[in-house]
Amino acid sequence: MNRLASYIIVGVLKGTAFVAFALVSVAAVIEFVGQLDDVGLASYGLDDALLFVALRIPHKIFDVLPAAALLGALLSLGNMAVHRELVVMRTTGVSHYRLLGAVGTAGVVLLIVMLLLGESLAPSLGAYARSMRADALLEEVDTASTRSTWFKHEDRIFSLQQPRETGEYNQAAKIFELDGPTSLRQLARADSVTTVNSETWELRGYAETSFGTDTTTARREARIDQDFGLDPELLALSEVRVDLLDTPALVDYIAYLERNGLDASSYLAAYWGRIANGASVVLMAILALPFVLGGLRSAGTGARMVVGLVIGLGYYVFVRLSAQIGEVFSIDPVVAAWAPGGLLLLITLVAVLRLR
Repeated sequence: MNRLASYIIVGVLKGTAFVAFALVSVAAVIEFVGQLDDVGLASYGLDDALLFVALRIPHKIFDVLPAAALLGALLSLGNMAVHRELVVMRTTGVSHYRLLGAVGTAGVVLLIVMLLLGESLAPSLGAYARSMRADALLEEVDTASTRSTWFKHEDRIFSLQQPRETGEYNQAAKIFELDGPTSLRQLARADSVTTVNSETWELRGYAETSFGTDTTTARREARIDQDFGLDPELLALSEVRVDLLDTPALVDYIAYLERNGLDASSYLAAYWGRIANGASVVLMAILALPFVLGGLRSAGTGARMVVGLVIGLGYYVFVRLSAQIGEVFSIDPVVAAWAPGGLLLLITLVAVLRLR
């Protein structure tokens, strides 16, 4: 790799790091302000809120990296254009393809950083942050076990199953309803539990056994909705969240759902979306060069940043919107996940082909 390519790569990486720092700082402050409502509840203190936000930073970097790649590349390449460095490179015989290769290499470096964050730091630290916050806010909940969460509410005892370290997953729940301190009135179980709204739980594969004085009755339901008057934070402890799984664990969980005939569409969309999101980092970095060499050649830093923000924010919104539309209208998860990336690829190809 020659010195010129190294200069461009380092410039793009520095610009991306600066933009990512700014975006993550704003997001961290917003999240910290949101945590202040819970400070003082149970044993959740200001230091816990700060630690929670700090542990979530790798996940925020993972989220903002595609937009930061575009903004950082626009910032660094734009400065090179303003100082006529790109003009000198072009007049000395450096082709557009060499410039694209250097910028694309910087995008690949950012992709590697994104993979390292998404496959190690972000899931593990995010899971620890979630567990730490739950322990502080829900003092009566036993979260020490990696297999299940146990807690008592009024005359009921709940057991919510959590992911197993072996890669086998089980979302089943058991509910024990007491009749006095030593008697059991009812025993119920559900194959899966999700929230319908705030405090209402959706129990699928529900079965219960009620114990009377002289009789025992049983019933089964494919699905029931029940409001136990519990904080939604409790159920969140047992949910398998995509952002807390690395890719191998996500693949294992999808396989588990499919083996058991359960709906895996949202997790498939998340899997393909994660791959498309990685590819978008490289495309975003490459897309900056046609803008700088084209219509934004003589534009100021502010104009370039506005264009980058519009494109980056538009892509971010389109990714979220595409995922929601795909889930609502039962669109193939691969199509829903790759729609934003495919559009970005098309725009990038058109922009690159228009270079002179």
